[in-house]
Amino acid sequence: MRFFNKQAIESLDLKDIQKSVAHAYSLVLDNAFHMPDRMHVPQAENTLLLMPCFSGDYFATKLVSVFPGAAASGLPVVNGIVVLADNHTGAPLAIMDGAALTAQRTGAVGGLAVAYLAPENVHTAGIIGAGVQGLSQAQFLLFNRKISTLWVADLHQAAARAMVEILKKSHHHVNFQVAATARDLVDACQVVICATTSTQPVFDAEPEDVKGKTFISIGSFTPKMKELPDAVIAAADAVYVDTPFAAQESGDICIPLKNRVISRDKIQPFAQVVRHPVDTGHDKTWFFKSVGMALFDLTVASAVFTLGKEKDLGQMLEV
Repeated sequence: MRFFNKQAIESLDLKDIQKSVAHAYSLVLDNAFHMPDRMHVPQAENTLLLMPCFSGDYFATKLVSVFPGAAASGLPVVNGIVVLADNHTGAPLAIMDGAALTAQRTGAVGGLAVAYLAPENVHTAGIIGAGVQGLSQAQFLLFNRKISTLWVADLHQAAARAMVEILKKSHHHVNFQVAATARDLVDACQVVICATTSTQPVFDAEPEDVKGKTFISIGSFTPKMKELPDAVIAAADAVYVDTPFAAQESGDICIPLKNRVISRDKIQPFAQVVRHPVDTGHDKTWFFKSVGMALFDLTVASAVFTLGKEKDLGQMLEV
């Protein structure tokens, strides 16, 4: 059995990670997977999440612990591991850093949305939220489009500046800017990616302010979280979701539905776009919402394991 740490996972090519996420969408359309509901195990104020998924030669289970009190000790609130096993024998094959794998697969989910929805010649883009996921989104964005100016916005400008310094080391051709506000970023950008845990829209706008732009929301994964104003979903020519239950799990979808800002027939599965690409004209307004699913963890973990063996990555463990 192998152990893949953060360094090993991040050493793989972005194209291979993104290809494995695209494969997950194919499995969705072919109904070639079994993904039980995510299990929540509460313990006082803490929560353990178990997310299993089965398909083909492998099955994976992600175990995530959410301990809010850990922040008081300067420790991460969220921790996790992914266990990959043989789907024929049940034998464990690999253990992986759950945070690193989640960051890469979610970055690739956003990257695919950029690849299939953003016009090929866009040159300005912005990331709202300068955390771990914001960095991953930026890396996959820059992998998929030749961006000349990338804006970063965060409630804490020091975090935005720190993220810019990291990106500068590997993207010398890009002009990086720290936005004073999220609205300033939106006004300046053709592609906007939100990676926050906000419960209120991070900027105000009217539909005419967001026309012709591509919006990608990654951060809101509960009904009380909402990153974008209703203007975005109202102006969108189409609303794409990575999973059907995004309409129940994310406030960016369920709140506009409840308030009748949009009708349910406007919400479409992104998997169909991956198989049958749409015309990405500059006059189009797109909104993509991701809440993630265990199938992404499975396909990315499978790729990490297969490619890791080929490249002799990871540490062999005695069991």
